[in-house]
Amino acid sequence: MNFFLISLFGKDRPGIVAEVSKVLYDLGLNIEDSSMTRLKGEFTVMLVVSCPEDIGEEKIMSMLKGVGERFDLYVACKKLPKDWEKEYEGKEIYRIVVSGADKPGIVYSVSKVLSEKGINISDLRTERRGELYLMLIEAESQEDRFDELKQDLDQLKSILGVDIHVERDEEAVL
Repeated sequence: MNFFLISLFGKDRPGIVAEVSKVLYDLGLNIEDSSMTRLKGEFTVMLVVSCPEDIGEEKIMSMLKGVGERFDLYVACKKLPKDWEKEYEGKEIYRIVVSGADKPGIVYSVSKVLSEKGINISDLRTERRGELYLMLIEAESQEDRFDELKQDLDQLKSILGVDIHVERDEEAVL
């Protein structure tokens, strides 16, 4: 079994997901993981697909070419190494919510704290709702860093003037 990371992006319009998923289905690919979202009028698609050994990047790109041209999408495809899943097993998962007034440096400041602790960001979303800035992070660590992370983020929230809530995901272990 092979795994590929596929990324597409372009102006948002109806039919992108249907057309992309049809091509993948017709090729016999299975969508394992996906993230699809609109950002300021642009639609982004990131997928991890699994497929039989006889299908390669060239075949996938060739089949997605028509969809890319029809919707004016940028398309990329990358084969993942065979052992890619082993790197993500048995990790602590943290969920972090940052909210407050929007200002430059929030993403940098929070991500710097995580990086210094050796904590990896697996998902990060930001959204501005009027004057409210919202950042949602899912992060993971090989070691239990919860208490020190909570302490550092508590210090950071007074520096940034935002609210930061962090919790350990007791249910999920990758």
